[in-house]
Amino acid sequence: MKYSIINYTNIYNVGECKAMTEEILVEKIKFIEVEEQRLGRNKSTLVNHTYISQGSYKRKFDQISNNKDLSRLLFQLSKKMLKHRSGTKFEDMYWIDLNTLTVVAQESDSLNEVRVDYSQDTIKVIQRYDGLLTIHSHPNSFPPSIDDFNSNFLHNYGIGIIVCHDGKVFMYSANEEVSGNYYKLVVEGFLKQGYNEYEAQIHAIEELKRNFDIQFKEVLDYGSM
Repeated sequence: MKYSIINYTNIYNVGECKAMTEEILVEKIKFIEVEEQRLGRNKSTLVNHTYISQGSYKRKFDQISNNKDLSRLLFQLSKKMLKHRSGTKFEDMYWIDLNTLTVVAQESDSLNEVRVDYSQDTIKVIQRYDGLLTIHSHPNSFPPSIDDFNSNFLHNYGIGIIVCHDGKVFMYSANEEVSGNYYKLVVEGFLKQGYNEYEAQIHAIEELKRNFDIQFKEVLDYGSM
């Protein structure tokens, strides 16, 4: 193996609407919403394109691996996802075989917000591999969700990487499943203490690290915490 991971509203004509099946209409509306968001409708998820092209952002990926080819691939995929989904709440995801440093699957056309839908083709591919590295975007710029951790464990992935629209980068992995309801209770506990949603999720993950076999860190420019 030649790498190593370092630590961790448009309106339709009435006649046209009547002629459409319900399914087609729903898909058209979703498409319009995607295009509107790409035009900047969702200001909170716009990406700073200048920053993600700078060396300070690229150096984050140099902290993930000492293999320059892998670091470069992760940096390129990160920019690709963030530019594609800037101004939207949609996510992209890529699966990488670390033995060959090739992308073996990708999902980049989801029409459901804040989630990645696995196609049948993707499911078939990932079932053939162990220890895949995954990288996906988070438009809300939050850390990995409990579903991210559990997916990492259940699919026997290796390292998971999240690239946020605000420029943050997170690494995570899991060696056991954690109850989603338990996680929600922990987050709610921190919210009641006055933390905002982002802070509550960070504190909740840190608590989970002490009680479950999961790993998590934010990747900074030079690997500091």
